[in-house]
Amino acid sequence: MKFIGRLMCLILVCLLSPAVIYGAEKAKEKEQALPEVVVESQRLVERQDKVTIKSEGLPAEVNIITKDDLEKTPYTGNYLDLFRTIPGVNVSKYTGGNFGNGIAMRGFTGGGHGANTAFFVDGMPMNVMDYTHGMEDIAWLVPEMIERIEIIKGPFSPLYGDFALGGVINIITKKSDPSPSVGLYGGTWGTAQGVGVISDSSWSKYLGNVTPFLVWEGYTRGGYRDNNDYKRGQFFNKFTTQLGGGNLSLRAHYVARAWGDPGYIPINQIKAGIISRKTTVSIYDRGDSEMANVVLNYSPKGGEKGFHGTLYYNYHAIDTGRTGTFTSTQSRRDSYDSYFGWKLLYNYQPLDNLSFIVGDDLRYDQCKAHQWNTLQYYNYLQTTRDQDYHYFSTGVFGQVQYKPFSFIKLFAGLRFDQYQIEVDNKLVPQNSGSGTPNLWSPKFGVVITPYKDINIFANKGRGFRSPTENELSPSTATQKANFALGLSKLDTWDVGINALLFKRLYIAFDYYNTLYQGEQFLDPTTLTFFNLGVSKRTGFEVELKLFLTKELTLFGSFSHVRARLKNPQTPFAYYIPQVPADMAVMGLQFQKPWDQGNQELGLYFYYRLVGPTPADAAGNLIGSQFDQYYTKVAYRFKKWTASLDVTFTPRRYSSDIYTNSGNTLSYASWPKWEVLGGLKYRFK
Repeated sequence: MKFIGRLMCLILVCLLSPAVIYGAEKAKEKEQALPEVVVESQRLVERQDKVTIKSEGLPAEVNIITKDDLEKTPYTGNYLDLFRTIPGVNVSKYTGGNFGNGIAMRGFTGGGHGANTAFFVDGMPMNVMDYTHGMEDIAWLVPEMIERIEIIKGPFSPLYGDFALGGVINIITKKSDPSPSVGLYGGTWGTAQGVGVISDSSWSKYLGNVTPFLVWEGYTRGGYRDNNDYKRGQFFNKFTTQLGGGNLSLRAHYVARAWGDPGYIPINQIKAGIISRKTTVSIYDRGDSEMANVVLNYSPKGGEKGFHGTLYYNYHAIDTGRTGTFTSTQSRRDSYDSYFGWKLLYNYQPLDNLSFIVGDDLRYDQCKAHQWNTLQYYNYLQTTRDQDYHYFSTGVFGQVQYKPFSFIKLFAGLRFDQYQIEVDNKLVPQNSGSGTPNLWSPKFGVVITPYKDINIFANKGRGFRSPTENELSPSTATQKANFALGLSKLDTWDVGINALLFKRLYIAFDYYNTLYQGEQFLDPTTLTFFNLGVSKRTGFEVELKLFLTKELTLFGSFSHVRARLKNPQTPFAYYIPQVPADMAVMGLQFQKPWDQGNQELGLYFYYRLVGPTPADAAGNLIGSQFDQYYTKVAYRFKKWTASLDVTFTPRRYSSDIYTNSGNTLSYASWPKWEVLGGLKYRFK
């Protein structure tokens, strides 16, 4: 996009604005009251036995990433770095810039671009309907924006509906920072980033009780491979005030991105010396996107009781041109999604041991999708898709928590979701039509706390995924429409335990069993869905943390899943592609302040393993084990912080994603080294 250059130039100028604001306020510093500080505790053992609206009160496996965790975690410029240490979360780095990377859990594949995990930022759903049904677009996130990330394993919260199969990732952005700051970063493969934060909670005294939080960022990367460039510019603006005994936040955000797409390349051709690891499938494969949204949040002040509400509007547009293999035709897809909605709920808590929640969420999407066979991106050969479609959904939900005794908490929830879907198929008019699927989703659970810092939990729940417009209305005349197709249903249960022993050792274990009706696989090379049928997943996750000293923590996790099709159409083709059986993480974290807090040294190191991964249902193509090492070293001296983030990928012919390209194993190659160094200055 042409305006990205202007946008990034403006951002670089705006990075200096905190200094201007700070200088204007410096004379009044002594008169300012102490800023309000939100303390986010590090997760040891969550109070699952507590009656609370928070995600950590669910009788399920929940991981919390705090803003302090994000500051310490190795980060080389890709938002996926924020999720790599979470037990059981499968993260895949796709070759395209911003059309959805793979984040999945509980044995689901990231190949559906997030269609098996529900994503939210400040209550607004981030699973868009335009490019690929359910694709998540959170690739604009940077650590400076985030207050906390909640990862809910499984569909066990009645507050979330569509796409919450493997689970939910709920991201909450900050309301303020203690000080304005500027960060400048640079690294390997032509990487450069500038981030400016304009915020100070004490400014509300001079701004009519309004607290601003602005993050303006520009990012560019040349890329390791040919045709691997990427550019991004964004303005994130959030304002918070008090209204009617509660907190009201208004967020306005805009981001624009452009990228080259090197595609997936055959491993056997690299080994034979025919192509290199840096080769691009086509120099004409590229993409760009933009997103603009407004979000209004209201929550009770100083507690959980009462009314909570979110209103949102989002505009999303994405254009891409991709060539699956060296011999295939390029396919260009332009799509647009404009959606709005709300989530409203009331938490009635008459007693400390009893809570009732009732609520409703509503969403309306208006989408356009066009696809052509093209030559060199701009030469159109043949129209292969032309659809206008609308998704209207509303879900009513209720939740009850009751603690009859000090050592036990009972949990129950129920959702009912109703859809109205209309597709105008202009390419194949006879496949146009409408459908009205609906589904009840019950949830039940229990938490037993026999001793302090020990939680035993079990639960059973149902999740679902809405049908895609292509499933309902195919764009080929040889296939018939099926608007009677219902919601893809998942039923699952799990049991687990977590405990803090001797105030030093944290242990968590969880076992789950899932039956899913409506297994879909999206080939990331051809962007074509395949209906795989009914599937079953059984697995477990283990997590350990050892707090050796106040400064030093050791951690590790291991997850295993058996994901299989129950009745495959092809005999013995029972694998679910892109689901590794085993994943593991182990590492250490060290944080040492001295000189009365004026200086601090931080070290974060971890190793990540992704086991062999099938690229086809028959198991004929299996990608090898993938290993990575991550390190972050940070030194702070008063207001200055210098950091160095390093990623080391030793294996030349392995990746965290493999594809089947004409019965040939292909992958997205990684550079051996990725390094990002930077300097950050806080004005207070």
